[in-house]
Amino acid sequence: MRQTTFLFILLAAVLSLALFTLKYEVQGLEQEFVQLNRSITADRQAIHVLEAEWSHLNDLPRLRGLASRYLDLEQVQPEQFATLADLPLPSAQPEGIGEVAFADTQKQPTTTPLADRKESR
Repeated sequence: MRQTTFLFILLAAVLSLALFTLKYEVQGLEQEFVQLNRSITADRQAIHVLEAEWSHLNDLPRLRGLASRYLDLEQVQPEQFATLADLPLPSAQPEGIGEVAFADTQKQPTTTPLADRKESR
């Protein structure tokens, strides 16, 4: 009977120690959860403020006033539009460009490979 009593006391001590550590671990997780919820709430409020600011900055009458005050823009006239047929055709190839590219591919390497340098010593 003494062995079973000792085992039950040992089991109760181990379980109480496990519950003690589990309790503090859960409390730490709850604090982290509360902190994350506060952070999420603060971020949502910041997003709300930024959306309001974005709405103000993109207000069309405000933008028109700023554009007329700071930009020297005029309305587009119909004469400014063109069709593809109005555009000039590109030339086949500008002079000199193909010759330079072809000449660069014909150059021989000016340095010798590393194996040739070791053999010449």
